[in-house]
Amino acid sequence: MLLREHQSKSLRVELMHLRPLIWPLFTLVMGIALGGSLFWGVFGPVATDKNFGRLAPSVQEAQLHRTKEENDEALVRYTLWLAVLTGGLVLVSAGQGFFLLRADKTARMTAEASQAQTHNFSKLERPYLYISNPKGLELEAHTPDPYHYVTYQVANYGKTPATIKEFFAAISVGKVPGDLGVPQRWHPLRHLPIMIPNETRSDLWLAVPESIAIGEFADEDTPPMPVPELAGDEEFYVHILIKYRGPFTSDHETSGCWRWEGTSLVSFDDDRFTYMR
Repeated sequence: MLLREHQSKSLRVELMHLRPLIWPLFTLVMGIALGGSLFWGVFGPVATDKNFGRLAPSVQEAQLHRTKEENDEALVRYTLWLAVLTGGLVLVSAGQGFFLLRADKTARMTAEASQAQTHNFSKLERPYLYISNPKGLELEAHTPDPYHYVTYQVANYGKTPATIKEFFAAISVGKVPGDLGVPQRWHPLRHLPIMIPNETRSDLWLAVPESIAIGEFADEDTPPMPVPELAGDEEFYVHILIKYRGPFTSDHETSGCWRWEGTSLVSFDDDRFTYMR
């Protein structure tokens, strides 16, 4: 990046030094070409009879004594000078076109560098929300209607605050994760939607729907613990999706999905359900 900025600066400095010379040189060559054309058109060997009659007597006498060879030679010299001037005009035009192309290339490089800097700034200065550390199943027994739940945490590891725009979650049983729903209004991520940098909210939880049967597992090495009761190829999924924005950026998403394996939840490695944008 520093190299490209240095190259762009060098090109701009070079163009600033050369640009004042282009138009004066172009004007000089054009003036010489036009002046030479007018001069030879009036006083050259191809002068018309009308102009010839208005020449001074001494000039008329000199013209009368010219031979055909002399006139041809003068015409050749005139044509040669005209070709030289025209060639110079072509060279100046080509040089002008070259510097215009250089200027256009420099402008494109500057725009690309500016766009890259903006993109890098957005990546560095945006918030990054992570959903992690799912635990469960837990039983809430100190209530008239006991229920099971899963806990997790959300942290902002970015450099700027994150404003949560939408929050969805679902605990489901099936071959793939079920449809997401909107948690209760009093959920902490909805009730307090702004997370500052390095803030971590622990012990967030989701209740297991009553339609999902929860049993108990125990063996000689494991104390009794709740586990989902699954049939056939069914799987137990926990899926959470957060949509948020930062002070300078927007349209960010973090999606986390976990599947029950054995006696705990593990990350479900599927880009459709586990990703960060």
